[in-house]
Amino acid sequence: MKKRFLAMMMAAIMLIAVCSTASAATFISIATGGTSGTYYPLGGDIANLFNTVIDGVKASAQATGGSADNLRLIDGGEAEMGTVQNDVSIYAYTAQDTFVNEQITSFSVVASLYAEYVQIVVRADSDIKCISDLKGKSVSIGAAGSGVVTNALHVLEAAGMTVEDINAQYLSFAESGDGLKNKQIDAAFICAGIPNAAITELASTTGVRLISLSDEEVAKLIAAHPTYANLKLPKDVYGLEEDVNCIAITALLVCTNNLDEELVYQMTKALFEQEGILTHAKAAEITLDTAFAGVGELPIHPGAVRYYQEVNLMDAEGKIIAE
Repeated sequence: MKKRFLAMMMAAIMLIAVCSTASAATFISIATGGTSGTYYPLGGDIANLFNTVIDGVKASAQATGGSADNLRLIDGGEAEMGTVQNDVSIYAYTAQDTFVNEQITSFSVVASLYAEYVQIVVRADSDIKCISDLKGKSVSIGAAGSGVVTNALHVLEAAGMTVEDINAQYLSFAESGDGLKNKQIDAAFICAGIPNAAITELASTTGVRLISLSDEEVAKLIAAHPTYANLKLPKDVYGLEEDVNCIAITALLVCTNNLDEELVYQMTKALFEQEGILTHAKAAEITLDTAFAGVGELPIHPGAVRYYQEVNLMDAEGKIIAE
């Protein structure tokens, strides 16, 4: 009887210990994008990094509509972190552009990740040669809730057009690729790191071209929206005949302001110091040299600030140290 009692007591103690450990776990949902883009697989890779390096963290990537959707999820407490375009983040924080009636300030930056190219894709046999040729065509401008929609509207604006001039379709990257392959749409806007899986797949099956912006269009875009940069997309990325004149923005990793400072410090440290755990191709572009690229006046989380001070990128007041 005594042995049975002791066995029951030990079982109860073990159960309490297990429950205590479970309750101590910190669950982190990283809002990303569609499964055929860069955000989702990279988000999963970052989640694995945090799970591997930081005790008690259970992080996972969440497929979403994209940048604007991610900021709303963070603001609503449905995600703790997210991968977002810097331009969309700035619009949300300052209540401008597509967020003019919806200011969101509940997030802060952890780090800049990599450059994202605004790619305008058509089939190789398409008669579309420039932005004005999109008039009257069926064009995917990105999934609803994504930053791609904003980018597409800006590009059309630079060419003297509006969304009313096209037959706009709100499709994910994968849906855009299928739509082009099946000739259900004529063109698609894809804002993503390069190479993008949907475009690569399409290039290998149907053949693609990317539309170059004119120098005048690029100048108008950057003058109106300084968050853009002018970059050349190398022809070898998709086996094209020539380099493509593009605009680009920056992908950021952001988090809710409520996330624990010590935890964000550990996450930031892991992001830059745990070589070999991140396996995604974009991991090579996540460096301290570009940690603040595209951040502008967005706030940086105190936990991240602490790490940047430790590696002498920020001063004691939390200001970026200029080179």
